[in-house]
Amino acid sequence: MYTQCSNCGAVFRVNMKELTVAQGKLRCGECDGVFNAMDTLSTTLPKKQNFASSENEEDFVDPDVLTPKYTRAIQKQKNRVLPLLAVLALLSLLISQFLYTNKGWFTDELKRSPEQVQMISRNIISHPNDSGVLLISAAIENQAEYAQPYPYVEVTLMDNNANTIALRRFKPEEYLQNYSKNDVLQPNKQTTLQLTISDPGKKATRFNFKFM
Repeated sequence: MYTQCSNCGAVFRVNMKELTVAQGKLRCGECDGVFNAMDTLSTTLPKKQNFASSENEEDFVDPDVLTPKYTRAIQKQKNRVLPLLAVLALLSLLISQFLYTNKGWFTDELKRSPEQVQMISRNIISHPNDSGVLLISAAIENQAEYAQPYPYVEVTLMDNNANTIALRRFKPEEYLQNYSKNDVLQPNKQTTLQLTISDPGKKATRFNFKFM
């Protein structure tokens, strides 16, 4: 479909979608004037005498070459928006990765490093009050530079050939008195733990501690 500028007579090829977006108003790419495209809307090219600047056939302007300014502006805007959307998508991905990697910064979750917990001393004796029970006492130290949750303690009893006779894992509340879930193992601070385990008999001659 074609329309003609009422100010300078320039001809433009348009479609109903463009006209609907512009509500029938177009800005001429030749004289920069605004005109109502519906007034001269036609399915065929306007006759030669309708061109204000056309005195002969050579002066006729091919309407395929001309594009309304608002159409060019929309195309430029699209060309700018697409790279911006790509940058925003990449930025969102980087932010998501950062938040996942450093989620501990934004929560109350403490970093757990059981490999930084070291055994300072340990001892196993028969329980003075309960027969058939071993009493284990030990001192541990958090050698990390930050506080961390108390670790799980795994105790393994073995024979002379390093075969496992008995194994048990203890939660912090099982080896600390008056333990609270908010308690933490402070850096460079020793803590004494005590726990009990059933006596496996004389076969158990060695024991091993592991922090988890």
